[in-house]
Amino acid sequence: MRHRGKTLLGITAATVLAASLTACGSDSSTTGAGKGPAGLQDAGVLNECVALSYEPLEYYENGTSGKVIGWDVDAAREVGKLLGVETKVNVMEFDGLIPGLQSGRCDLAWSGMYISKERVQVADAVPVLQAGNEVVLKNAVAAKVKEPLDLCGLRIAAQTGTSAETTMKDTSDECKAAGKPGITVTGYPGSVDAIPAIRSGKLDGLVDTNVLTATLGKKNDDLTPVPGLFPVENWFGAFTDKGSKLSPEIEKAIHTLIENGTLAKLAEKYGLNPDQVAKVDTKAL
Repeated sequence: MRHRGKTLLGITAATVLAASLTACGSDSSTTGAGKGPAGLQDAGVLNECVALSYEPLEYYENGTSGKVIGWDVDAAREVGKLLGVETKVNVMEFDGLIPGLQSGRCDLAWSGMYISKERVQVADAVPVLQAGNEVVLKNAVAAKVKEPLDLCGLRIAAQTGTSAETTMKDTSDECKAAGKPGITVTGYPGSVDAIPAIRSGKLDGLVDTNVLTATLGKKNDDLTPVPGLFPVENWFGAFTDKGSKLSPEIEKAIHTLIENGTLAKLAEKYGLNPDQVAKVDTKAL
Protein backbone atom coordinates (compact mmCIF):
# COMPACT_ATOMS: atom_id res chain seq x y z
CA MET A 1 0.00 0.00 0.00
CA ARG A 2 -1.32 2.36 3.59
CA HIS A 3 -0.92 1.27 2.27
CA ARG A 4 0.09 2.16 -0.83
CA GLY A 5 0.41 3.39 -3.88
CA LYS A 6 -1.32 6.56 -3.15
CA THR A 7 -2.09 9.18 -5.70
CA LEU A 8 -1.21 12.73 -4.71
CA LEU A 9 -4.19 14.81 -3.71
CA GLY A 10 -4.30 18.56 -4.23
CA ILE A 11 -2.04 20.44 -1.83
CA THR A 12 -3.75 23.54 -0.54
CA ALA A 13 -3.28 25.78 2.43
CA ALA A 14 -6.34 24.18 4.00
CA THR A 15 -4.91 20.73 3.45
CA VAL A 16 -1.63 21.72 5.05
CA LEU A 17 -3.51 23.11 8.02
CA ALA A 18 -5.56 19.93 8.22
CA ALA A 19 -2.40 17.86 8.23
CA SER A 20 -1.20 19.70 11.30
CA LEU A 21 -4.46 18.88 13.04
CA THR A 22 -4.98 15.25 12.05
CA ALA A 23 -2.27 13.69 14.15
CA CYS A 24 -3.90 11.30 16.55
CA GLY A 25 -0.92 10.29 18.59
CA SER A 26 2.81 10.00 18.83
CA ASP A 27 5.38 7.57 20.09
CA SER A 28 8.83 8.82 21.00
CA SER A 29 11.92 6.66 20.93
CA THR A 30 15.16 8.20 22.15
CA THR A 31 17.94 7.37 19.75
CA GLY A 32 20.35 10.15 20.52
CA ALA A 33 20.81 13.45 22.29
CA GLY A 34 22.56 15.61 19.68
CA LYS A 35 21.14 18.56 17.80
CA GLY A 36 21.46 16.66 14.55
CA PRO A 37 21.88 17.89 10.97
CA ALA A 38 20.56 21.11 9.49
CA GLY A 39 16.99 20.95 8.27
CA LEU A 40 15.34 19.38 11.32
CA GLN A 41 12.25 21.27 12.39
CA ASP A 42 13.15 20.70 16.05
CA ALA A 43 16.81 20.51 17.01
CA GLY A 44 17.72 17.05 18.24
CA VAL A 45 14.47 15.45 17.03
CA LEU A 46 13.64 13.57 13.85
CA ASN A 47 9.88 13.89 13.44
CA GLU A 48 8.83 10.84 11.44
CA CYS A 49 5.24 10.67 10.25
CA VAL A 50 3.25 7.52 9.53
CA ALA A 51 -0.31 6.54 8.71
CA LEU A 52 -1.65 3.45 10.48
CA SER A 53 -2.46 0.64 10.22
CA TYR A 54 -0.41 -1.08 7.55
CA GLU A 55 1.12 -4.20 8.96
CA PRO A 56 3.96 -5.11 8.61
CA LEU A 57 5.13 -1.61 7.62
CA GLU A 58 3.54 0.43 10.42
CA TYR A 59 1.07 -0.60 13.09
CA TYR A 60 0.41 -0.56 16.82
CA GLU A 61 2.23 -3.25 18.75
CA ASN A 62 -0.95 -4.14 20.64
CA GLY A 63 -3.22 -3.88 17.64
CA THR A 64 -4.94 -0.62 18.52
CA SER A 65 -2.58 0.94 21.05
CA GLY A 66 0.91 0.87 22.45
CA LYS A 67 4.22 1.36 20.69
CA VAL A 68 4.18 2.01 16.94
CA ILE A 69 6.29 -0.62 15.19
CA GLY A 70 6.88 -2.05 11.73
CA TRP A 71 9.52 -2.12 9.02
CA ASP A 72 9.12 1.55 8.07
CA VAL A 73 9.08 2.72 11.67
CA ASP A 74 12.05 0.66 12.85
CA ALA A 75 14.02 1.75 9.80
CA ALA A 76 13.28 5.42 10.54
CA ARG A 77 14.47 4.89 14.11
CA GLU A 78 17.71 3.49 12.71
CA VAL A 79 18.04 6.66 10.63
CA GLY A 80 17.63 8.68 13.82
CA LYS A 81 20.43 6.71 15.45
CA LEU A 82 22.77 7.46 12.57
CA LEU A 83 21.88 11.14 12.76
CA GLY A 84 22.43 11.09 16.53
CA VAL A 85 18.98 12.42 17.39
CA GLU A 86 15.73 11.37 19.04
CA THR A 87 13.13 9.88 16.70
CA LYS A 88 9.54 10.86 17.37
CA VAL A 89 6.85 8.90 15.53
CA ASN A 90 3.79 10.98 14.68
CA VAL A 91 0.59 9.24 13.59
CA MET A 92 -1.66 10.99 11.06
CA GLU A 93 -3.95 10.31 8.12
CA PHE A 94 -2.22 9.13 4.95
CA ASP A 95 -3.35 12.11 2.87
CA GLY A 96 -1.68 14.41 5.41
CA LEU A 97 1.83 12.99 4.98
CA ILE A 98 3.06 15.13 2.07
CA PRO A 99 1.33 18.28 3.41
CA GLY A 100 2.93 17.43 6.75
CA LEU A 101 6.36 17.68 5.15
CA GLN A 102 5.47 20.96 3.50
CA SER A 103 4.04 22.50 6.66
CA GLY A 104 7.05 21.46 8.77
CA ARG A 105 5.17 19.01 10.97
CA CYS A 106 7.17 16.10 9.53
CA ASP A 107 10.88 15.83 8.81
CA LEU A 108 10.46 12.37 7.29
CA ALA A 109 7.42 10.57 5.90
CA TRP A 110 8.23 6.87 5.66
CA SER A 111 4.88 5.14 5.54
CA GLY A 112 4.17 2.71 2.71
CA MET A 113 3.98 5.50 0.14
CA TYR A 114 4.86 4.88 -3.50
CA ILE A 115 7.29 7.12 -5.33
CA SER A 116 5.43 8.78 -8.20
CA LYS A 117 6.13 11.58 -10.65
CA GLU A 118 3.49 13.67 -8.90
CA ARG A 119 5.05 13.19 -5.49
CA VAL A 120 8.63 13.90 -6.49
CA GLN A 121 7.49 17.26 -7.83
CA VAL A 122 6.77 18.35 -4.27
CA ALA A 123 8.99 16.08 -2.15
CA ASP A 124 12.37 14.36 -2.25
CA ALA A 125 12.27 10.57 -2.13
CA VAL A 126 14.69 7.70 -1.54
CA PRO A 127 13.61 4.24 -2.85
CA VAL A 128 13.44 1.69 -0.03
CA LEU A 129 11.25 -1.30 -0.96
CA GLN A 130 9.73 -2.71 -4.14
CA ALA A 131 6.03 -3.55 -4.24
CA GLY A 132 2.96 -3.75 -6.44
CA ASN A 133 -0.82 -3.97 -6.27
CA GLU A 134 -2.46 -7.30 -5.54
CA VAL A 135 -5.97 -8.48 -4.74
CA VAL A 136 -6.94 -10.72 -1.85
CA LEU A 137 -10.29 -12.45 -2.27
CA LYS A 138 -12.62 -14.82 -0.51
CA ASN A 139 -11.31 -18.33 -1.11
CA ALA A 140 -14.13 -19.46 -3.40
CA VAL A 141 -13.82 -16.32 -5.50
CA ALA A 142 -10.03 -16.42 -5.66
CA ALA A 143 -10.10 -19.91 -7.18
CA LYS A 144 -11.82 -18.48 -10.27
CA VAL A 145 -9.49 -15.53 -10.85
CA LYS A 146 -6.54 -16.10 -13.18
CA GLU A 147 -6.30 -12.77 -15.05
CA PRO A 148 -7.38 -9.15 -14.46
CA LEU A 149 -10.65 -9.44 -16.43
CA ASP A 150 -11.72 -12.28 -14.14
CA LEU A 151 -12.33 -9.52 -11.61
CA CYS A 152 -15.15 -8.11 -13.75
CA GLY A 153 -18.42 -7.95 -11.83
CA LEU A 154 -16.78 -8.33 -8.42
CA ARG A 155 -17.10 -5.98 -5.45
CA ILE A 156 -13.64 -4.85 -4.39
CA ALA A 157 -12.54 -2.52 -1.58
CA ALA A 158 -9.60 -0.14 -1.90
CA GLN A 159 -8.08 2.49 0.28
CA THR A 160 -9.31 5.87 -0.88
CA GLY A 161 -6.79 7.95 -2.79
CA THR A 162 -4.40 5.10 -3.56
CA SER A 163 -2.95 3.70 -6.76
CA ALA A 164 -4.70 0.45 -5.81
CA GLU A 165 -8.04 2.24 -6.10
CA THR A 166 -6.96 3.67 -9.46
CA THR A 167 -5.85 0.23 -10.66
CA MET A 168 -9.26 -1.23 -9.87
CA LYS A 169 -11.11 1.61 -11.57
CA ASP A 170 -8.91 1.27 -14.66
CA THR A 171 -9.51 -2.49 -14.69
CA SER A 172 -13.22 -1.84 -14.36
CA ASP A 173 -13.05 0.36 -17.46
CA GLU A 174 -11.30 -2.48 -19.29
CA CYS A 175 -14.09 -4.81 -18.22
CA LYS A 176 -16.73 -2.51 -19.67
CA ALA A 177 -14.75 -2.04 -22.88
CA ALA A 178 -14.71 -5.84 -23.22
CA GLY A 179 -18.49 -5.98 -22.81
CA LYS A 180 -18.29 -7.32 -19.26
CA PRO A 181 -19.78 -5.86 -16.06
CA GLY A 182 -17.58 -3.37 -14.30
CA ILE A 183 -15.94 -3.78 -10.91
CA THR A 184 -17.76 -2.15 -8.00
CA VAL A 185 -14.93 -0.30 -6.24
CA THR A 186 -15.70 0.82 -2.68
CA GLY A 187 -13.34 3.26 -0.98
CA TYR A 188 -12.30 2.88 2.66
CA PRO A 189 -10.01 5.00 4.87
CA GLY A 190 -7.83 1.88 5.15
CA SER A 191 -8.30 -1.21 3.04
CA VAL A 192 -8.19 -3.48 6.10
CA ASP A 193 -11.28 -1.63 7.34
CA ALA A 194 -13.15 -3.58 4.69
CA ILE A 195 -12.50 -7.00 6.26
CA PRO A 196 -15.84 -7.08 8.18
CA ALA A 197 -17.73 -6.26 4.96
CA ILE A 198 -15.91 -9.07 3.15
CA ARG A 199 -16.77 -11.53 5.89
CA SER A 200 -20.41 -10.45 5.87
CA GLY A 201 -20.65 -11.05 2.13
CA LYS A 202 -21.01 -7.40 1.11
CA LEU A 203 -17.64 -7.46 -0.67
CA ASP A 204 -15.66 -10.10 -2.53
CA GLY A 205 -12.23 -8.85 -1.53
CA LEU A 206 -9.85 -5.94 -1.46
CA VAL A 207 -6.86 -4.59 -3.35
CA ASP A 208 -3.69 -3.24 -1.79
CA THR A 209 0.03 -3.82 -2.08
CA ASN A 210 1.42 -7.35 -2.09
CA VAL A 211 3.10 -6.44 1.19
CA LEU A 212 -0.24 -6.13 2.96
CA THR A 213 -2.15 -8.85 1.11
CA ALA A 214 0.48 -11.45 2.01
CA THR A 215 -0.02 -10.58 5.69
CA LEU A 216 -3.80 -10.73 5.34
CA GLY A 217 -3.57 -14.15 3.69
CA LYS A 218 -1.52 -15.49 6.58
CA LYS A 219 -3.86 -14.12 9.23
CA ASN A 220 -7.21 -14.92 7.58
CA ASP A 221 -7.98 -18.50 6.56
CA ASP A 222 -10.95 -17.33 4.49
CA LEU A 223 -8.89 -15.00 2.28
CA THR A 224 -6.48 -15.84 -0.53
CA PRO A 225 -4.04 -13.44 -2.24
CA VAL A 226 -4.02 -13.68 -6.03
CA PRO A 227 -0.50 -12.82 -7.29
CA GLY A 228 0.52 -12.02 -10.82
CA LEU A 229 -2.48 -9.97 -11.97
CA PHE A 230 -0.58 -6.69 -11.84
CA PRO A 231 3.14 -5.92 -12.21
CA VAL A 232 5.36 -5.49 -9.16
CA GLU A 233 7.15 -2.42 -10.44
CA ASN A 234 6.59 0.29 -7.86
CA TRP A 235 8.87 1.52 -5.11
CA PHE A 236 7.98 2.61 -1.63
CA GLY A 237 9.98 5.66 -0.65
CA ALA A 238 11.18 7.64 2.33
CA PHE A 239 10.14 11.26 1.73
CA THR A 240 11.49 14.61 2.87
CA ASP A 241 10.45 18.13 1.97
CA LYS A 242 11.52 19.16 -1.53
CA GLY A 243 14.95 20.79 -1.50
CA SER A 244 15.32 20.48 2.26
CA LYS A 245 18.80 20.62 3.77
CA LEU A 246 17.80 17.42 5.50
CA SER A 247 17.17 15.47 2.28
CA PRO A 248 20.82 14.56 1.50
CA GLU A 249 21.42 13.59 5.13
CA ILE A 250 18.42 11.24 5.12
CA GLU A 251 19.49 9.73 1.80
CA LYS A 252 23.01 9.15 3.09
CA ALA A 253 21.71 7.49 6.27
CA ILE A 254 19.33 5.22 4.33
CA HIS A 255 22.09 4.19 1.94
CA THR A 256 24.24 3.32 4.94
CA LEU A 257 21.44 1.11 6.29
CA ILE A 258 21.15 -0.57 2.90
CA GLU A 259 24.88 -1.18 2.60
CA ASN A 260 25.34 -2.52 6.13
CA GLY A 261 22.38 -4.88 5.78
CA THR A 262 20.20 -3.29 8.45
CA LEU A 263 17.18 -2.81 6.18
CA ALA A 264 17.45 -6.39 4.90
CA LYS A 265 17.57 -7.73 8.47
CA LEU A 266 14.53 -5.67 9.41
CA ALA A 267 12.75 -7.03 6.32
CA GLU A 268 13.35 -10.58 7.54
CA LYS A 269 12.16 -9.59 11.02
CA TYR A 270 8.82 -8.45 9.63
CA GLY A 271 8.32 -11.23 7.11
CA LEU A 272 9.22 -9.18 4.05
CA ASN A 273 11.41 -10.31 1.17
CA PRO A 274 14.92 -8.88 1.78
CA ASP A 275 15.59 -9.17 -1.96
CA GLN A 276 12.97 -6.45 -2.52
CA VAL A 277 14.89 -3.93 -0.41
CA ALA A 278 16.30 -1.20 -2.65
CA LYS A 279 19.96 -0.99 -3.57
CA VAL A 280 21.99 2.17 -3.22
CA ASP A 281 21.84 2.73 -6.99
CA THR A 282 18.10 1.99 -7.35
CA LYS A 283 16.31 4.52 -9.52
CA ALA A 284 12.57 4.53 -8.83
CA LEU A 285 11.55 6.61 -11.86
